[in-house]
Amino acid sequence: MSKNENDDAKTVAITIHAPDRETLRELVRTHSFDFGCRPKAIEVDGGYSTPALVSRRQLAELGKERFDFEVVFDAISDDRTGEATIGRGDRFDGGRTPPQGLGSRPRGGSGDLGPIMNVGEIGSAMDALANEYGISTFGLPNATAEGKVSQGGSIGGIDVGLYHLYLTAGVHARERGGPDSLIYFISDLLHARKHSTGLVYGAKSYTHADVIRALNTGIVFFPLVNPDGVRWDQQTDSLWRKNRNPASATPGVEPTVGVDINRNYDFLWDYRLHFDPAVAAATSLASDNPVDETFHGQGPFSEAETRNVAWVFDQFPRVRWYMDIHSAAGEILYNWGDDNNQVSDPGRTFRNPAWDGKRGAAGADAYQEWIEEQDYGRVRGVAGRVAGAMHTVGGRQYKGLQAFGLYATAGASDDYAYSRFSANPGTNKAYGFTMEFGYPTNFYPTLTEFHQNVQDIGAGLMEFCLSADDAGLA
Repeated sequence: MSKNENDDAKTVAITIHAPDRETLRELVRTHSFDFGCRPKAIEVDGGYSTPALVSRRQLAELGKERFDFEVVFDAISDDRTGEATIGRGDRFDGGRTPPQGLGSRPRGGSGDLGPIMNVGEIGSAMDALANEYGISTFGLPNATAEGKVSQGGSIGGIDVGLYHLYLTAGVHARERGGPDSLIYFISDLLHARKHSTGLVYGAKSYTHADVIRALNTGIVFFPLVNPDGVRWDQQTDSLWRKNRNPASATPGVEPTVGVDINRNYDFLWDYRLHFDPAVAAATSLASDNPVDETFHGQGPFSEAETRNVAWVFDQFPRVRWYMDIHSAAGEILYNWGDDNNQVSDPGRTFRNPAWDGKRGAAGADAYQEWIEEQDYGRVRGVAGRVAGAMHTVGGRQYKGLQAFGLYATAGASDDYAYSRFSANPGTNKAYGFTMEFGYPTNFYPTLTEFHQNVQDIGAGLMEFCLSADDAGLA
């Protein structure tokens, strides 16, 4: 890599400080930094901060503009690279050796899961779960740009009407460890059921009765939504976010390849029409420029990966609770992500074109997204319980927050999930959540951090199942 290329690579994780949220919001609007899945406003010492991933060139520009910031770490230091953290070969032996997570291991037993799974191992782990525990697996109908047929799984009987929880991971390629954690959680449940035990994640424990109750919610899961992107990221350590669809790319310009899957869903996808022009100027919302990390594609559901996620909703029509696993922020996000929530005016809704051009301007009275008051209480309660369980595991801070936060998003999976029932009459209502595990912008965890993430996520997903059951599956 040449010096100029190295200067342009986004590898430096920083924290930018500001006295108030409005200053941070203006920073997001005027700078096309990589703010992760969504820009964040974190309260610190009487002010606010937001994490970002920047190149060394951008870091120098920040210094000239006299922003108050600090460098947190080098995102591709030697202990974070693929060579140090990604597995080689196949530890699951072509589906003959089942995975086992940390929650089902005896206290004091080995906590070493080894490295992060490579793409081939994820498929082998799925086959092993089917061989060992008899779960059903299925191929997704839409092959990726590189011809990959993805795989999902379901636990329980053959009646699709009995499945109420849907879990996805591996959407943003660089967010390492999400697919592993989902597979290990499923393996923990199945191992505990088979051996009549409970689960232990750090300081958080669950009984065998809890395990059975979680399984009885009916779980369908899709652990690797973006196999092309994950394979590329693992090979290149390029902090790659998008898929590998070249349809909109400029030949020879690598950053223009791919689409941000989590901006490609059919929820306010045409962001320039639906959002306030000042909000639409920020690339964190979405982008119609292929070079940007948040490029939203040529149309809603233009990507095989998003069509596959939607297909599972259609195949399991009684899904009520949906969680998409991402990193890295330490947050459990709930609907909505396009604007602040309100419970008083059902006319202010994403389906009403009268509000086009007005959405997303935080603090403005002109628009806030309507949510039923009962639903609002449910999603806040579940997010709080999940965050609390993850915090208990090892003491790391997690918070339950509305997805809107500092800035709006368009075309995201959690909002698509919750919008389905009102956009398509007769579709089941599904509450949408995004789990942001780990620390801000820490997309490449060390092996120690990876193992901690697996425990945090295991407890979080267990609590998600139990709290969903308490809130209602029907």
